[in-house]
Amino acid sequence: MTTLPTATTGTRQSPGDVDWALFGQRYWGRQPARLPARPPAGPCEMYALTVRSCAPFRAGTRFWVMPDVRLLVGDGWLRAPGALLPDTGDRTLDDYLDRLDSDVHGQGYLLSVRQPLLLDFALWSAVRAAVSGLWREVGWPNLPVTAEVLVGDRFTEHTGAAAEPTHAALTWVLRGRMEVRLWDESGGPPPAGIAGPEHGPEGARTMSAGAGELLYWPGDRRHVDVYRERCVALRLRIPVDRRLPFTALRDLLADLVHGRRGHDETVPYFPFGGGSRVDDEDGALSHLTALGDELRTLVGSEQLNRTLRVRWAALRSAAGLEPIPVPREGVPLTRHTRIRRTGEIVRMPDGPGQVVWAVNGNVFSLPRAASDRVYPALGDGEETGVADVLRAMGAGGDGDDDGDGDGDQGVLALLDKLYRLRGIDVVEVPAG
Repeated sequence: MTTLPTATTGTRQSPGDVDWALFGQRYWGRQPARLPARPPAGPCEMYALTVRSCAPFRAGTRFWVMPDVRLLVGDGWLRAPGALLPDTGDRTLDDYLDRLDSDVHGQGYLLSVRQPLLLDFALWSAVRAAVSGLWREVGWPNLPVTAEVLVGDRFTEHTGAAAEPTHAALTWVLRGRMEVRLWDESGGPPPAGIAGPEHGPEGARTMSAGAGELLYWPGDRRHVDVYRERCVALRLRIPVDRRLPFTALRDLLADLVHGRRGHDETVPYFPFGGGSRVDDEDGALSHLTALGDELRTLVGSEQLNRTLRVRWAALRSAAGLEPIPVPREGVPLTRHTRIRRTGEIVRMPDGPGQVVWAVNGNVFSLPRAASDRVYPALGDGEETGVADVLRAMGAGGDGDDDGDGDGDQGVLALLDKLYRLRGIDVVEVPAG
């Protein structure tokens, strides 16, 4: 077994914080690493999130939905785990695992919950904050990052060894212990034993980590996960394969073409039989060439450029963590309300006279003149008043020339949007 060295740093930082600058220079895209790291959340918070994620799946397996829940027991994936999933009757993680141990008669198991963070903004935000330091060093992802909560016990997962690697991985171990067996694709195809014996074939490398440690491996590694007793981990799968953006662009182009032309859900089959011609007016060829013409027009259009700009702004503001939590309910805002900017606002030019604002993965546009006035008025975390923002915007009171309050309503609507998207918080609403 080859255990990789722990990353160390000579810079001052809080205990458990990752020195992302050193990490980016030494490990990112180069070699696997194990390092001490304060996780963005604890096992109790992740268990509560897991219970919420599992609730719809207790009635049966659901497809093409997020979060996605899978329970593997022994050698198989249970398509309808039902009561084997945690619910609110299991007060703690240990209560649930005690029950599961009894129900599966001592077999190993792995409960995987993919993309659960969309259900809890606080946890989504904590993970976003934890990984943003890395993105500032190595670049921000332009494709969604997949988050997974993994609860395993005496279980070996081989999925990562079977598929061609396309994603790097960051795995915080929250509880218990796990091992990851890695095979470098640059050394040739993996041997058959990569997913077999306990310690794998000669040439495979193994990392072992416990609670409070972070495992990383680049995107050219196949991997086998070995979960020891009652292990809980949080993993981020980061797209790094150069082919993935092309696949995403292909899908986006297909959506845009169908959006422009409409789609009647039929396929233009080639004609058959005597006298039929492929290039008839209503034949398959005319349908396909029309799609090709539409695609050529779209590729050179501003519509595609703007769609990509907006898409990138949304991903940048979410630190790649999609899907995103739903907006919260609004609250009444008046001139007397005190507010504070609490979320990052990503701004990007959007053609003549417009600016895209992205907040926690949500995107909207503002006129450039309004954007230039309101952004500095919101401050950088210090408390300010709605009245101060209104004055900066030339609305209401001092700036509303006709006194009808129309300017107030537009600014209040913007501030309400920012509140619902969690870009600002209300500090206080004075009486009267």
